[in-house]
Amino acid sequence: MASALSQAPSRQHLTVFVTSLALLVAMPGSGTAQSTDSVTAKDTKLLITPFAAPGYTPEQGGLVTVGALMSFRTKPLLKKHAREMVQRSTVTLNGSYSTTGAITANVKLSSYWVGDRLRVFADFVIKDMPDHYWGVGYEAGKAPEGDSTTAYHRTSLNFLPKALWRLSPAIMVGPAIDINYTNATEVSPGMAADPYYQEYGPENQNNGIGAVFQYDTRDVAANAYKGVYVNAQVLSYGSLLGGDNDYAIYDVDYRQYHPLGRKGKTLAWTVRGRWGTGSVPWAELSQLGGGNDVRGYRQGRYRDQLMAYWIVEYRHQFTSQKRESGLSRHGYVLFSSVGTVADDATDFGKLQILPGWGAGYRFEVQPRMNVRVDLAFGREFLESGNKFVPSVYFNFTEAF
Repeated sequence: MASALSQAPSRQHLTVFVTSLALLVAMPGSGTAQSTDSVTAKDTKLLITPFAAPGYTPEQGGLVTVGALMSFRTKPLLKKHAREMVQRSTVTLNGSYSTTGAITANVKLSSYWVGDRLRVFADFVIKDMPDHYWGVGYEAGKAPEGDSTTAYHRTSLNFLPKALWRLSPAIMVGPAIDINYTNATEVSPGMAADPYYQEYGPENQNNGIGAVFQYDTRDVAANAYKGVYVNAQVLSYGSLLGGDNDYAIYDVDYRQYHPLGRKGKTLAWTVRGRWGTGSVPWAELSQLGGGNDVRGYRQGRYRDQLMAYWIVEYRHQFTSQKRESGLSRHGYVLFSSVGTVADDATDFGKLQILPGWGAGYRFEVQPRMNVRVDLAFGREFLESGNKFVPSVYFNFTEAF
């Protein structure tokens, strides 16, 4: 549910930001949905937290984002051969509707079964919205957007499930499937003239299958205070699987979390690389931007065969003597990032860097699970005549 509100006037962004904070504090069920605030509680009931926030973009006008976080604990409650509790499984649902008729919907599952020996994840996304395509490469993304140069209407669907079986306390492996579909209509003359778009056309259906390796020592996946997480996966797409294009996607994601003194003060960082080989269609190229990587850029503005980014965050949760955990529901995050895109690995030496930075507010709606509101800035902040052009993001759980 990351609603990126880029390039809006400062007063509109501040209004959205302040209104969202008010909604978080007044959120129904956020203070009473659970009987305890401890993540180790043996509470097996289903917890549901609703969420709603306003938004604005120049292209879509006003929009409303509505969602819910659901969590539950599976049985057995304890990990095999350990007294450690199995963490709560989560389902997040969110959608948005704008004054231009743009519709987006997302369902995300993170679940832990058989005493955490089996983990099942799934992400399902539907979009029917006005969008923009700048072309392929760093230089293409620097061009201004416009109705005659970058605009088109996008209809897309993506379904990515994976199941991982535990081989050791920290290592898990398993299969993954990716089904994605994109159709471009109302294509602008600028996009229609793009050679890469012409090669693959407006409509692409791709089906992929592959393998995932994970190394995970995090204490809680949704909001880690300590530990290391590595996800390495490869997915192969092709006509044999019923898709339109033959290509492969490699993805490596490294994350680390380091406690700073007391509980609730954490330094977190992540490094990720994603690259494609073969006939990767324009909609499935590696892209920067959005609410979970280099915040401050519109998703898809910068795309190419390869993408890499680095993010560091300082996460601070205030203390409270009134709560079992000793921590307040309120906190903040400071973050900084750099990213880049390239045609192949040799291009990374040119250091075409896209910086991003910002701050965010956190409100704990369920044990160790936050709603986040982030205010982020990218390169446009430095180059625009208007020196206040942030992006605003609303979502459940942390960015990584």
